[in-house]
Amino acid sequence: MNIKKNILAFIFIICLCNFLVAQENMPSREERLYALSLIWKEMLYNFAYPEELHEVDIDSLYKAYIPKVEQVKDFYEYYRILSAFMTHFDDAHTRIIAPNRPDDMPPLTTINFGEKIFVKNVAKSLVNKIPLKSEIVKIDNIPVVKYIMDSVFPYITASTPHWKFDKSVSEMLYGTPYSTVKITIKTPKGKEIEVGIVRNYNSEGAKEPMADSNYIPPINIKMINDIAYIQLTSCMRQYLDTINSVFNEWLPQLRRCKGLIIDIRGNRGGTTQVWDNIAYYLIPDTLFQTQGKYLSRNHNATYKNWGENYPQFKDFYEGISMEEIYHPPYKNELPDSLKLHQPLVVISGYFVASASEFFLTLMKETKRATIIGEPSVGAMSEPMFFPLPGGLEAMICIKKYINPDGTQPCETGILPDIEVKRDYKDYLKGKDNVLEQALKELRKQIRK
Repeated sequence: MNIKKNILAFIFIICLCNFLVAQENMPSREERLYALSLIWKEMLYNFAYPEELHEVDIDSLYKAYIPKVEQVKDFYEYYRILSAFMTHFDDAHTRIIAPNRPDDMPPLTTINFGEKIFVKNVAKSLVNKIPLKSEIVKIDNIPVVKYIMDSVFPYITASTPHWKFDKSVSEMLYGTPYSTVKITIKTPKGKEIEVGIVRNYNSEGAKEPMADSNYIPPINIKMINDIAYIQLTSCMRQYLDTINSVFNEWLPQLRRCKGLIIDIRGNRGGTTQVWDNIAYYLIPDTLFQTQGKYLSRNHNATYKNWGENYPQFKDFYEGISMEEIYHPPYKNELPDSLKLHQPLVVISGYFVASASEFFLTLMKETKRATIIGEPSVGAMSEPMFFPLPGGLEAMICIKKYINPDGTQPCETGILPDIEVKRDYKDYLKGKDNVLEQALKELRKQIRK
């Protein structure tokens, strides 16, 4: 009995310590109001979708959130309220970032196929209770989709409905550190069970070993018979040298293959510089660039003043004037004899965002590749970052991309040439139906 009491006391002390650390970061009332005001100001003057500001009525929204920010009780609530404010603008590059998140998740990751949600990975210590590929059907006794809509959606920013749901699935188990969340799962054998799991993964330093320890590097290349399969999982700057090195080492074999597949699923972006070298080898033109326009806000106090009475300055008066931002084309000095001219398929869809979407657009608009899969996230824009009291950071979109036909990729994601939806039944069997379709399409092009 004493041992049990000691364990409970130890857990209580850990929770108390974490609470006190979080409270140390808790900004004062004045600092919290300043944080909200700073976000309001930067959104008002720099957000790349000014029509959205008018539709939301950002001034009224700002006033409505003042008492909410004043009344928060702890740092976790402060973070959540600011996040909720950002969701009103429906943009994937407009959100609150916490370098040290005040919430936590259990040692469990998910993957979803539409509204079907499965356990992708889980701690080794839990895998007997929660087998891999189990379907999650309830959270805290609430049907999982209803739980997501009611408890997760209000804090998730996204440009497209499919990304809002996918992102919400990835965040659905977050909550107060060391709290317990109950999930109801249906195991691969069809047994339905309820399991309580503790939200302690990041609080424990992510030390818990996971059941699936397979590591997918930022770039992974292999041959599938006579086709080269290139998996590019990240565009983060720290992987730039590794990606270039691996790609260059494989070039002799890539030149001998009959076709190429580049799989960017799961690549949430980073910097476009990561794929520059790859693009030089793929695109035959000496000069190349995307065909659409980049637009950013345009301010002029005098024109705004005149705009009340002169129609030609009305956009300045209404705060919707935009300026085109010119980007010089890529200058490709690589000899044509060294380039890769084989048929190319790019697999896109799930979690493809930001810098990887620029690569996707370039391949699509230059007609260098056939795009197969599902729509991308819809975050083809440039964000600006600025610090907030308490160690938080705000990200807002300041530059948007307009397709040559006038549509905006952030409204739909970048659409594939051939849509192939991921199939959860194939996933449960260990198959990849999208990759299989990409191989079929590529072989068809090779025969031509």
